[in-house]
Amino acid sequence: MSAPDLIPPRPALPARFPGPWAMIRTSAQDLLRFFPETGFRHRLIPIRTLRQRTLVVNEPDLVRHVFILRAADYEAKSRHFRSAVSPVLGDSMFGNHGTLWAERRAVVMKLLHPARTAGFFPLFVQGAEEVAARWRGQVDVSAELAGTTALAVMRALFPRTGTEDAARRIASSFAEYEQSVLAVDFAHLMGLPDRLSGFQLRGAMRHARDIRATIAACIAAADPEEGGLFAEMRAALAPDGAPLLDAEDLVNELGMMLLAGSETSANALSWSLYLIARHPPTLERLRAEHAAVLGGRAPDHTDLPRLPFTKAVTQEAMRLYPPVPYLSREAAKADRIGQVTVRAGDTVMALPWLLHRHEQLWDAPHAFRPERFLPDAPRKPPRFGYIPFSLGPRICAGAAFAQAEMTAFLAILLQRLDFAVPESTRPMPRARLSVRPRGGMTLSVTPR
Repeated sequence: MSAPDLIPPRPALPARFPGPWAMIRTSAQDLLRFFPETGFRHRLIPIRTLRQRTLVVNEPDLVRHVFILRAADYEAKSRHFRSAVSPVLGDSMFGNHGTLWAERRAVVMKLLHPARTAGFFPLFVQGAEEVAARWRGQVDVSAELAGTTALAVMRALFPRTGTEDAARRIASSFAEYEQSVLAVDFAHLMGLPDRLSGFQLRGAMRHARDIRATIAACIAAADPEEGGLFAEMRAALAPDGAPLLDAEDLVNELGMMLLAGSETSANALSWSLYLIARHPPTLERLRAEHAAVLGGRAPDHTDLPRLPFTKAVTQEAMRLYPPVPYLSREAAKADRIGQVTVRAGDTVMALPWLLHRHEQLWDAPHAFRPERFLPDAPRKPPRFGYIPFSLGPRICAGAAFAQAEMTAFLAILLQRLDFAVPESTRPMPRARLSVRPRGGMTLSVTPR
């Protein structure tokens, strides 16, 4: 007899789509509470808020149309997204487009190419071993993992001078920034001129300045001979032979790497540990895989193909709780998607939260079933229906980095520690710039 499904927590949803003002208020606070249950069935969801129109594509062929087939027409990130991230990341490739984006993207793709995973892997092992030695008792694993994964990126950037204090300060400040940022550009929604867009509250700007100042201090303290990813970025040249990145550009792009390179891993690992602690059959299968492949030792990069269930657990955690809650683009020209006409300037979005739980794409869409991602699964995850790292030309350059890191962390932590969910822990996902557990993720941790 098979074990019963684990149905992990998700927010209570409204019976119907809210009106315009309630729609703005809800989406500004938590995008996951915006869509009713029917959102897991629709192919297209047109939304009008005041003077702006948004179209949510919620079916693989439509996602492919926007993000792959017509990617050049939907190259720019939405105004809302740009105004939310620019105080921290400036004009980094996370929010820019065109020639600027293409030149910087080529550099970052080279830095984070999957072939370089072997060189990064000892950093993942080091971080996981440090965590395993430190965690005891009641631990907010969400906050801890945010700092630890940021430290792995910091060490990759600055092998000699990167510090734990700087990594944790950046992670903590970004968590505070995410709580205080205005995730909705109200001026844009009301059709006001572009010069009035992008307003942020004083508290958010204070945290943004702190992040940027910390990164600038790391750059100033860097040893010219230490190597690492920062040295390669600083040496990158534009097509005309001039330095590709000036001082401000380096702060922007390092901020992008530090935050994008840690947020996905930290959030996915937090949910993975919670789901494993709630589901003994998954823990038993993981421990069997680790015993057979590793026998108590730490993994190295050659073990990754031999840990398919460990990888599957993180993939299922990202299906249920996608680290990036939405992919948003601004239409450069008119288009037609399904039966809906898109105008230049309209926002088109794909929401992994809806797509990953779509009732026509997934069996038991709200259940935790990591085996659906195993190579021999009878039903493969739908192409263009599972997009935790985005897709198309803007697919996450660090996807291989993040996946290897998550697999390494689980393989080490589960061999060293036991996890349990305290009675007081009732995590609920909340989506602003990323999907985090509201109030953190406190687990009981004991050594094995």
